[in-house]
Amino acid sequence: MSLGLPAHEPLPPIGPMSPEWPEAARKAATALRHELQAVTKRRVQTDVPLIAVAGTASSGGRLRRFEAQGEIGAAEGTRATLIIRKQPFQVEIVSVFGSVVTLSTPPDVPIVEVATLRVDLSWLLAEQSRRLGELAQGGPGFNAVAALAVVTPPKAVAPIRFTPPIGLAGLNRGQQAAVQLALTSGVTWLWGPPGTGKTTTVAALISELCARGKRVLLAAPTNAALDVAIQALLQRRSDLANGALVRIGQPADPTLTRHVLVEEIAAKRGAPLAQRRVEVGRRLRECRKTLDSLKQRELSPTEETTRLRLETEIAELQALVRELDGKLGQVRRQVSREATVVAATAHQLALEALKNLTFDVVVLDEASMTTAALAMLVAGAGSGHTIIAGDFRQLPPVVIADTPEAQDWLHRSPFEKAGIPQAVTKREDPPRLAALTEQYRMRRTIGDVVSIAFYDGRLSTASTATTRAIRSRASWAKAELLVVDTTAMHSRTARRQGSLSRYNLAHAQLIASLTSTATTTARDLGLITPFAPQARLLEALLPEERLENWAASTVHRFQGGERDIVVYDTVDTGRGVSPLSRWFTEGHTGSEGARLLNVAASRARDHLLVIGALDMLHHRHAAIRNPVWTFFANLIDKATPIPWQAAVSQGPTEVIEDDLVDRMRDDIKRATTIDMWLPGRSLRVLPLLLPELTALRVGSPESEPATLWVEPEPDGHLPLEALQARREGINIRPCLPILESSAILGDVIWSASNSLLSTAPGVVLRTEHRAFADAARRAQRRRPGAGAPGSGQLGDDCGRCRRMLIRYEQDPRGRTALRYECSACAR
Repeated sequence: MSLGLPAHEPLPPIGPMSPEWPEAARKAATALRHELQAVTKRRVQTDVPLIAVAGTASSGGRLRRFEAQGEIGAAEGTRATLIIRKQPFQVEIVSVFGSVVTLSTPPDVPIVEVATLRVDLSWLLAEQSRRLGELAQGGPGFNAVAALAVVTPPKAVAPIRFTPPIGLAGLNRGQQAAVQLALTSGVTWLWGPPGTGKTTTVAALISELCARGKRVLLAAPTNAALDVAIQALLQRRSDLANGALVRIGQPADPTLTRHVLVEEIAAKRGAPLAQRRVEVGRRLRECRKTLDSLKQRELSPTEETTRLRLETEIAELQALVRELDGKLGQVRRQVSREATVVAATAHQLALEALKNLTFDVVVLDEASMTTAALAMLVAGAGSGHTIIAGDFRQLPPVVIADTPEAQDWLHRSPFEKAGIPQAVTKREDPPRLAALTEQYRMRRTIGDVVSIAFYDGRLSTASTATTRAIRSRASWAKAELLVVDTTAMHSRTARRQGSLSRYNLAHAQLIASLTSTATTTARDLGLITPFAPQARLLEALLPEERLENWAASTVHRFQGGERDIVVYDTVDTGRGVSPLSRWFTEGHTGSEGARLLNVAASRARDHLLVIGALDMLHHRHAAIRNPVWTFFANLIDKATPIPWQAAVSQGPTEVIEDDLVDRMRDDIKRATTIDMWLPGRSLRVLPLLLPELTALRVGSPESEPATLWVEPEPDGHLPLEALQARREGINIRPCLPILESSAILGDVIWSASNSLLSTAPGVVLRTEHRAFADAARRAQRRRPGAGAPGSGQLGDDCGRCRRMLIRYEQDPRGRTALRYECSACAR
């Protein structure tokens, strides 16, 4: 009563129902169950070691940033457990960018250097499936008609009479027309290609809706996308930061004003409850710590009494915590119920925070990244006045399951489910489609290539994009569009054991030199690649002094962002891992390959540099000329070429042509750990390095500091040079196939287009870079499994024929698989 909460929370009436809704809800829930099963087969729970990012934690703060020492694999908004000194804390994953994860934590989480994140990968899927099950026959405040409308092909409508909006300053004609359309009831499809001001348009629309007394739900699939939209709205309507705009959940943007965070508003309103919750939490931890100390020994009768008292108090405190959390939750819901604009990530509509709350208008931003199933839950919170904003030519939602239901309801966004892209491709734009066509981000050359390849030439470049000042410079960025053709390098593509994703060590070495020459002049730079292992290599190249403004990650993580200079590493060359990824071979309109390339290229403001083996990526005489083909054709025609030799002429990477043996000897002498991957069976140079390798072995008698992975002869025997090295105590490990041709000698990375220790190694690159070497070592490290020892461990001999057992990493059909056997005795 003192907090102004109602005795009983008001429950809205059951919303409008559609005869088709129960079947649609059932199919969407089935799709979620299939995805849940697919996730469970991989792993349901995972523990990831974390290292704190310096300078990002403050006492009593809510956000903590860590560098993950493994794959997080969980979506933003996922609840997780942060384990610090064996003590668990409930946290939420706010964002994951590259290997840096931002967590929303309780204010009393201690500041530490290391921790472990325990993630339940199934939680969000289970919550969405449960919520759809609850609403299968409708529910309080849920509008099933509005939910179905966003996944149903739009019908022809009568001409729309616009009400002239007010306060549309700063919008071009196309943006103004989009706002006018979106102010009318029904579903509006707002198509905003990159740089066209979609966020500005959405902010102007919501501002106008507020002026008309409408209550608005603003949703987006990620915290970062939601924060961008909120900041744009606050720039237009700063007066909303007085409680009229509330943001559910912790933002990825730490600068977002505290006056809009529901946690902050509710904490102020419910200060007595919040203070009591802190006190109870502190006492609960004290009791658990004392109880843990008693578990370490046999107890006296007095200590047994103490144990029983502590257990009783802990149970009572836990019940009180649940009660206090429930009351604070009611305060947060009341704050949301009173707000004019509620901003939340889309998955919050499946959770308790927004359950049964209703809105006049629903705006779903970045909807192309939202599943059709989740979009229905979001739209169902409104009256049927819904705006679906995004770009269906960019990346779709990520899904693991390959069942028809999962592909239909989870891999497709509401745009695809409603048939909007198909209509646009046929030049039959739906009547309620508002298409923005003037872009302000990319310089004209970049914008033209993106427009022609991915938008049927619809995009035009605003004059301001061609006249603005250049903020970031690099000595090699002589033009807006640049390309490094690595065809002549014959670089090898590899992949981590058990993974379909891939990396290219030579490309990363090339980028190491490019970035090193731009450190002092490039204010803003992004390194982008389609493949996660390559992204981790590129991330290791970021200089310490540029971590705030430079970034390296996958294309998926970069969607929605922009950089002055973008370096796009295609990775794939067709050598090593083959064939090419379907992202380069399946490039039709709407394909994932076309979308990935579109997102990567359209992040660039001033300069776009593409690195790739163009002879493999672009076939000049291809019969089918799809968007991916068109992009590379225009790239070859319009981009300024940079010879790959020029790209490595400065910086930490050098081309080794004459003194390979002497340089490798020097590196081995300085190294404490050595890993080599040697494809083929030509190892003529290996005997020349044995004195240095054996000296390293003698220096560390209790470990295996040097491991050499080699391909055996067809009969299963080791090549003669490898056999000699093994006799001298070197850890030789036979493996098939070996896709890499590289060596990591302490802090130095070597790569070759042919076998590194053969008499004809091809193009050989050497890079001295400690962080990069550590990342490459992690990327290429073999894990134990299927009875096979991993990196740094000794191999075994066959018990029958005495040949060494071979680590096979593919099955006979070329699929990724691991087995450990003798090639002769297994026949």
